[in-house]
Amino acid sequence: MHTEFTFSTVVSYWDVDRDQRLTLGGVFKLLQEAAIKHADLFGLGAQAMAARGESWVLNRMAVAITRYPRYEEAVKVVTWSAGIRGFRGYRDLRIYCGEELVVSASSLWLYLDLRTKTLMRVPPDRAAQFPVGAAEVFRPDLDKLRFTPPVPGAAGSAVSLRYSDFDGNGHLNNTAYLDCLQTALARGGHSPHPAGIEIQFLKEVAPTVEGVQVTLEARGAAVAFGVAGPEGLHAQGLVTLAAAGSP
Repeated sequence: MHTEFTFSTVVSYWDVDRDQRLTLGGVFKLLQEAAIKHADLFGLGAQAMAARGESWVLNRMAVAITRYPRYEEAVKVVTWSAGIRGFRGYRDLRIYCGEELVVSASSLWLYLDLRTKTLMRVPPDRAAQFPVGAAEVFRPDLDKLRFTPPVPGAAGSAVSLRYSDFDGNGHLNNTAYLDCLQTALARGGHSPHPAGIEIQFLKEVAPTVEGVQVTLEARGAAVAFGVAGPEGLHAQGLVTLAAAGSP
């Protein structure tokens, strides 16, 4: 079995913005889809959720984006496991347009028993069968990333949530956080096409929540952000802004 998993697709019209570029949520949809498809091959993806009530939940991710693909542009997503340790799974991902590398990402996932909402070790037999890639990891320091949320009183933007924003795990889909963030960046006068994102997911947003507050705080060439609901902070991180004139 190959250590890398690859799938190819074309940027759809419903995943581009007013500039005909792939949305921030669209970028994360491609990364999420590749991760799930690869895990499914070894019984550790959506199939595990349906059969055993177990699932991966994204804990943190670091992404660099050199260019946002445009409508009808062909893209190739490549991903591989960077190792499974106990209840932690590490995964790297890349997006290419032809031979051009446009997105690099490292991610950390936690394996969860959905019935008890507790972390659990990945079944040893399945972990042993999951091939580990030998390619270079984009962000080997992912475990060490620490974030400070925006200061109290930082400018915020209220973003409504829709039925379709919630996934099969019963909480706000990871990609929906990025839709909310992109909305807040645009409303706050920042580029909606950042060059880099580091994000940590803290706790789930329940389907009963109708909206979140996204706060932003400028920090030099970066913007700290927080996504909060009625029960407090749900995600936090840092956005690296693109240089003026970037594609």
